[in-house]
Amino acid sequence: MMKIQFQAIEGYAYGAIQPSTIFRFSVNEVLPSDHVDELVKLFSTVTISHATDIFEYEDVTHGPNHAPTLLIGILAALTQHSGDRRLSTIKAFSEGDTVVYALPTLSTDMTWHTLIALSKFLKDTNYNSTEAQVSEFLNGLKSSNRKFLPGGTNTMNFLNAAAQHKIPFKIFRQNYLILGYASGSTILKSSITDQETSIGVSLARSKVDTNRLLKLSGLPVPDQARIQTITQAKHFAGEFGYPVVLKPEDESQGRGIYANIRDEKELIWCFEQVANTYPILLIEKHITGDHYRIDFMGGELIKAVRRRPPEVVGDGIRTLRELIAELNLDPERLDPYSSKKIVVLDEDLKRCIKKQQVSLDDVLETKRTIYLKSISNLSRGGDQIHVEDDIHPENFKLCQMIARTMRLDVLGIDLLSPDLSKPWHSNGTVVCEVNAQPQLGASGTDVYWRFMKNYLRPPVRIEVEVTNDTSQSQAPLFDTEVSRLKIKLSVADAFSQGCPVQYFQDFKIADDVAAADRRRLERLFVSVNPEGA
Repeated sequence: MMKIQFQAIEGYAYGAIQPSTIFRFSVNEVLPSDHVDELVKLFSTVTISHATDIFEYEDVTHGPNHAPTLLIGILAALTQHSGDRRLSTIKAFSEGDTVVYALPTLSTDMTWHTLIALSKFLKDTNYNSTEAQVSEFLNGLKSSNRKFLPGGTNTMNFLNAAAQHKIPFKIFRQNYLILGYASGSTILKSSITDQETSIGVSLARSKVDTNRLLKLSGLPVPDQARIQTITQAKHFAGEFGYPVVLKPEDESQGRGIYANIRDEKELIWCFEQVANTYPILLIEKHITGDHYRIDFMGGELIKAVRRRPPEVVGDGIRTLRELIAELNLDPERLDPYSSKKIVVLDEDLKRCIKKQQVSLDDVLETKRTIYLKSISNLSRGGDQIHVEDDIHPENFKLCQMIARTMRLDVLGIDLLSPDLSKPWHSNGTVVCEVNAQPQLGASGTDVYWRFMKNYLRPPVRIEVEVTNDTSQSQAPLFDTEVSRLKIKLSVADAFSQGCPVQYFQDFKIADDVAAADRRRLERLFVSVNPEGA
């Protein structure tokens, strides 16, 4: 492996709107031809689905087999393969007898981890890997790198929206996204904003509290009980009748739910599947109707969809298993930051297809439809259709009442209804659940920007000065009482950390800074102004 100087910059550098990893190579760096051949082969393998025109060169000699360019290109592709997002180009430039590459990344730790893993892979395979070894390496790297990136669907999509509109962002502990600075800053945790009430979020986390509060308020909810034994489950079913639903008291994304349980034998079987994992369960009356998710923000509609359990249609040629495998090739299901997931061959699926008297290895006759799950959550493989234009005004008012009752500004409301275009009080519509952290949709939609801009605050004025004085204190970057930031950095801190802010109106370099350092600072500090600033 070639000699590399590695540096992680958690601030902003060279016009990137995310952290950067800096690599320095000698201008005379060369590799044996067999090493270059292996890098070329690996580069072609990992860049199949990634753009290769990701470099911005300045005073750097390069070519298709230039060793440093190959290595940085592979690292860029490997981190992107693992879920990283390249929101700025890779800058390449000269500093004396050194070639510098600034690789933007969402996680400098992940880039370092990837570099170490790549070095070990090349050494272990003696620069002569097989296709199987490359495939195993890529799969293992993707799995181990996930811990470095933001979790959940919403956070990454909010981040993409912020980048598109040049809104400054900081990822904090993988769960929080900080937008802007000082009095212009906002913090998101998934779709929970810093303007939300803790009471509302706490209430919505409990399905029991939600059901009872809404019932107390005269709003329609299904009959429900908390249970711990099968005897209690049987008693509920005997009192309210079948079908019923079993679900965990404190779980999300449809995990552990068994719906449309139609008799005692099936109830016992479903109870046994979940009782060991969830000691406390909820049982409620199964309501016939479609499952609608209504996402609200500030009393206004974000989106409305009718959710459907996953299904396949027979063609008289392929087995059910093969049809499910094809369904799971949907790019939206394979996107790690999409709400819609693949269909897993779990116990609920086996139960559903058994009811329809078919097995995984049966060839389905042409046009026969098979439903694969008892629930319609996207996280369980379900699908959805937008129905914003179908909501009856009375149902819109119902959702507004729910939001006010739950003390929530942002929420996802699950309704079970035979027809959302009819008033809720005319057809037995009920509120199934309320989610204080709704997943807003697929990657690439504009819903995230429409959501985000409602909570962004006006950007503050920022002045940055770099000096040789090392006695500077930390600026209050996220103090919401501060309307103007004055940031002073030492030269050493500037080179090691980059600029702490993405944009600034004034940038000064003190007279005590040497000319050579001044030139480097002018290249390092680039303001990227947010949209509308």
